[in-house]
Amino acid sequence: MTATLNDKTLRMALVLREAGVLDETHWQAVAKQVGATGEKSLRQVLFQEASLGAIKDFLTLDVVTLKSGKASTASDMAKTLRSAVKLLPDEILSMLKANQPDVARLCHHLIRQKLMTEGALVSALDLAEKNALNVYDVLCAQKLISPEIVEQSVADHQTEFGQDNRTLLAGDILIYNSLITKEDYSKALESRAVTMAPLSQTLENLKYISQDDLVATLERGIELPMVDLAACDVAPELLQRFPTEFMRRQLFVPLTIQDNNFEIGTADPFNLSLADAITLLTGKRVSMIYASHSDLLAKLETLVPQSDTSGKPLMSMPMASAPRVIKPAAKTSAEGVGEKATRVAEGDTTRKPAEVFVDNLSAVQLVSQIIESAVDIGATDIHIEPQLEAVRVRYRVDGLLHNVMKTPTEMALSITSRIKALASMNVTERRRPLDGHLSFETRNGSYDFRISTLPSVYGEKIVMRVLDSSRVMTGLPDLGLEPEQNKTMERMVLRPHGLILVTGPTGSGKTSTLYACLSTANNEGSNIITIEDPVEYMLEGITQVQVDANIDLTFANGLRSALRQDPDVIMVGEVRDADTAQTAIRAALTGHLVFSTLHTNMAVGAISSLTHMGIPHYLIASALSGIIGQRLVRKICEDCKESYSAPKPLLKELGVSEGTRKKIYHGKGCSRCLNTGYRGRTGLFEVVEVTGDLRRAIAAGTGETELEELAALRGDTLKAVGIKKIFAGITTPEEVVKAVVMQ
Repeated sequence: MTATLNDKTLRMALVLREAGVLDETHWQAVAKQVGATGEKSLRQVLFQEASLGAIKDFLTLDVVTLKSGKASTASDMAKTLRSAVKLLPDEILSMLKANQPDVARLCHHLIRQKLMTEGALVSALDLAEKNALNVYDVLCAQKLISPEIVEQSVADHQTEFGQDNRTLLAGDILIYNSLITKEDYSKALESRAVTMAPLSQTLENLKYISQDDLVATLERGIELPMVDLAACDVAPELLQRFPTEFMRRQLFVPLTIQDNNFEIGTADPFNLSLADAITLLTGKRVSMIYASHSDLLAKLETLVPQSDTSGKPLMSMPMASAPRVIKPAAKTSAEGVGEKATRVAEGDTTRKPAEVFVDNLSAVQLVSQIIESAVDIGATDIHIEPQLEAVRVRYRVDGLLHNVMKTPTEMALSITSRIKALASMNVTERRRPLDGHLSFETRNGSYDFRISTLPSVYGEKIVMRVLDSSRVMTGLPDLGLEPEQNKTMERMVLRPHGLILVTGPTGSGKTSTLYACLSTANNEGSNIITIEDPVEYMLEGITQVQVDANIDLTFANGLRSALRQDPDVIMVGEVRDADTAQTAIRAALTGHLVFSTLHTNMAVGAISSLTHMGIPHYLIASALSGIIGQRLVRKICEDCKESYSAPKPLLKELGVSEGTRKKIYHGKGCSRCLNTGYRGRTGLFEVVEVTGDLRRAIAAGTGETELEELAALRGDTLKAVGIKKIFAGITTPEEVVKAVVMQ
């Protein structure tokens, strides 16, 4: 993970400055340079950098001053490293008991910060001793250690443990980049402890590294320590030191514990508030190592799976510092001691209702992290759904929706407004459905999103379609066609005229197939025009028209206008009505190659649909060149693929002999596939070329059953293709039954 001058350098320099490795003069120089140079301004970085989990609020930073190159105070900029990390009371108690930090050291630290009084501490210790209670229970029950206290303590980065964590991270960075050896860094720390000189001066005096050399290295690009989580074995006893939901919420995985130090993998190694909170409650320093969102998500799902009521694995929360609505348990259970301590300390036999917990995160950060994480794990859609008690966020991955996180209802309006603002939509209009489009720059490149809002009882639901051009900009061989089907498709697409229809339910990949056909037909000598609703992907060398009902630019009207533009190939997004169908048929009969889609379950069902729209059978027979029926099925994860005995009812539904000796495979589940056993999708196709007997049968008005039998003689049905992919080890019987038999 290389840090470049125009994005990561600022935070890297902040860490080195707060650790004392970079002096004030050189820090100011780096800060000004980052704001004044580079392709991305600091404003863009703060708005869009998803892993910037430490920024409390973009508006609190003096961005204008920094961008202009004027002086900016270090204290203002250092706020980016010190946003609060919220914990539940039960989580605090759990970490204290699991890690057993030194009570005296912990409490004296809070006393020095004026967050606890000596009198309160003495009373708590006496209470614990007299009632034979666990001292941690009493401290938490009397709220001497509470989420608010932890937040205030961590906010003071000048604490001893705060400095230790910053020094540790700075050392890891310098050592990882071979700027200094581990032994020399240890010597510098020992020397500083004796001379009390700044660490930056100590490093220079010992001739280990100069400030000018350090800044020059930052400008060239510096790397963060990284970890391959898939190759790491995490001890169960190490996981027990941290509450599961805390790890999910903050997106980190403990890796090792050595020499009184925790080593954790995190998506945001600059989130020093997380390190400081862990150190406060465990008594151990924290070394932060970078791991990607997707790797952490997969590792957490493997180590601590999260399941819904049906027992299906759900996706872990892929958010660094992601806010979530969490209702704590009704009581603290540690052999009954926690509840007893609460009653004794508060003088009450009942617990007060716990407040809903919300992480302190701005809508700007939250939206950025939702988008960034969706891209990281390959989601195709993002659903943001206001509900009675929370706003639910779900991702669609490989065709299935997964619960990702919940955020408080109070943030619904700000989240919606932020997305609308990015998409240049009307922020004040909340009563009507709206559509929009936005481009968003992530670490992996720039992505486009199609936005749709829908007013509901609890607020506006937002669905964001991830428009990743790499998913559709493919040729016919990449679709998953069988060899004979691919030859048939190429033959149909390269004809000079005729109507080719792609059929299937919503989400079956029809758009990808259309674009693959256009890619095959596209050449310098062809004039290609598309009429789409909406235009999702920009295709080079092709004229694309957006349907707009407000100006009466419908599919039918757009198609009629396109025919006056001397086209060779026309693509109509969908045949929705008789007018569009008639115009498409007429275009195909007058020497144009026309592509379109229809929502039918079977390929030959397109003929019945056209008939119901009033198109005569003889015109359909004359114009139609071919029909492609398709479905999408999930592919078996190659990392956990194994043979298994498929359930007999499934084989029976597919018409496969129960005594077959051919091997059938499935995925047993692993970290790479989020324990689902599947990763990626492929298509099942039924390619029907309309020629000879079939054309004559269509013209004669033959029934759909007879047409299906004729089509089956010309190529594999969807079920037959599915069975081939099962025996080829590409997909499972369950997927084929769901995609074909159950339709």
